[in-house]
Amino acid sequence: MVCKEEGMDSRATRLIAATIALVTLTACTVGCGDETEAVQGTHESAGHSGAGHEEVGHEGSSSGSHNHNHGGSVDLSGLAQPPSVALTATSEGPGVVDLEIAVDGLELVPVNPPRQHHVGQGHVHITVDGASVAMISDPRYRLTGLSSGSHVIAAALSSNDHRDYVVDGKPVAAEVTLTVEVGAGMVVDHRFDVDLVGGEVVGGPPRLKVAVGDLVEVAIHSDTIEEVHLHIYDMSVAVHPGSRAILRLAATIPGVFEAELHGSGLRVFELQVS
Repeated sequence: MVCKEEGMDSRATRLIAATIALVTLTACTVGCGDETEAVQGTHESAGHSGAGHEEVGHEGSSSGSHNHNHGGSVDLSGLAQPPSVALTATSEGPGVVDLEIAVDGLELVPVNPPRQHHVGQGHVHITVDGASVAMISDPRYRLTGLSSGSHVIAAALSSNDHRDYVVDGKPVAAEVTLTVEVGAGMVVDHRFDVDLVGGEVVGGPPRLKVAVGDLVEVAIHSDTIEEVHLHIYDMSVAVHPGSRAILRLAATIPGVFEAELHGSGLRVFELQVS
């Protein structure tokens, strides 16, 4: 009788031990799952996965390094040799500055027609005193109609879809400060402002009337990223939220010319030169 009781106790002990082991295994499984989720959450918050992630590194790279699209910019920090740009500005007369842009490690492609982002391609955005004035793929560009005084001129590398290339959080850009001398006859004759909200011109597209020979400045404001093109004069400028984009030109061609958005074809303004 004693032996039977000991046998039952032994079986009970084994049953309890198995139950404890099962509970322990279940707890471990749940705990491990929670830890994995926490790690994945940290990984996503670092910007390495999820819907906003875009790899733009070298194709076929064995190093495993890659770059990421962070909204309004393309991060090239993962490249061993990211592209670079150098800028030289030379005064060539009253209100005129010639720019020479040297780009290394990036293929410059024309802004028109509009293109999708492609690894290793892009163009240059030119700004004067923080205002966008041109988007180019040529190594030379002439600024005209500059006012007298000191100006900060910058050249920044941009992707085909107009996002800034950045390395370690800073734009891939070069800038120079130049003092411009302007004669009395070189002062801007007309300044206009055009506002875009939600892809529409506030108050409708205006007609800007100037005379042949006038120096004209059109400041464009937008709450979305746009690209404005003035026909015949063949001038384009990128517009970014929170900043002005400026078209500066000498009105040398008589007629009526449309400026429109590249993407939608919306008429932004008409320039009447007579």
